[in-house]
Amino acid sequence: MKAPNFTLRQLMYFVAAAKYGKIANAAVEIGISQSAVTTAILDLERNLGFPLLDRHVSGVTLTHRGHLFHQHALKVLEAADEAQRWPFQASLNLSGKLRIAATHVVVGYFLLPYLGKFLAAHPKVEVSLSEMTRPECEDALIAGKADLGIILTSNLGNPDELQKRPLIQAQRRLWISNNSPLMAEKSVPLERLNGLPYVFLMVDEGERVLRELVRPFGFEPNVVLRTTSMEAMREWIGLGLGVTIVADTVYRPWSLEGLKIERRPLADPIPPLEIGLVWRKDRPMDEVTEGFASFLRQSVPVSDGLD
Repeated sequence: MKAPNFTLRQLMYFVAAAKYGKIANAAVEIGISQSAVTTAILDLERNLGFPLLDRHVSGVTLTHRGHLFHQHALKVLEAADEAQRWPFQASLNLSGKLRIAATHVVVGYFLLPYLGKFLAAHPKVEVSLSEMTRPECEDALIAGKADLGIILTSNLGNPDELQKRPLIQAQRRLWISNNSPLMAEKSVPLERLNGLPYVFLMVDEGERVLRELVRPFGFEPNVVLRTTSMEAMREWIGLGLGVTIVADTVYRPWSLEGLKIERRPLADPIPPLEIGLVWRKDRPMDEVTEGFASFLRQSVPVSDGLD
């Protein structure tokens, strides 16, 4: 059986289309014609033997197989990017201990792949990673019990004692089921959500922060479920039992039971979620800590990082 053939260019165009949800928007971002993006993705689908995108009037969405392939495409593009930007990384030969404090979302949805690559390049570095709440991470840094924090820096509570360096911003969007009446909306005003059953994800101060962000726009969530389980939240949304507003960092288009979850932009300008590095202002980073911080700053793909 002949193995599928595809190019990095095809993967890049496919990932861009998945990110922006419209071929035209992906073409503008890349800087080429819309027809070139369309042709490349069609060729990729033909080579793979299955569709990656569902085409509809409002744009494109990933098919179930497309979602699975998208994860591999991201890894291939990231590896190619690293090969170009980090040919010398293994020769830096760092050694020592590194104590990291990170929040739930950071550990589960951002940090671990980068940490694995760093340790593969620096096997003499001994890392201890503690998952804590944001206030606990800050306390550990201030007390000298952690060298580096990787947290939601948009929530930083001790700016006088801690220094921060943003890494990623993720837009907060509305999650709905694929049979929701809101599917017809290109963007949804927060006031439209009043009275609808609402789900709060109870990690990383999710309810407190979201309430503060939406209150100025006249939205008071009608809470029907509070959960710390990401999969429970996805299943609830997929079943059409409620809506939620969550950052793109944790978005997946399918629940464990294969229910489709859609996103819609919010019409009101609530700030994005920001993940970044945090350390104590009066304690300069040692060589290992600075090495890992530099690795993260340079390794986060442009497509995921700050504009």
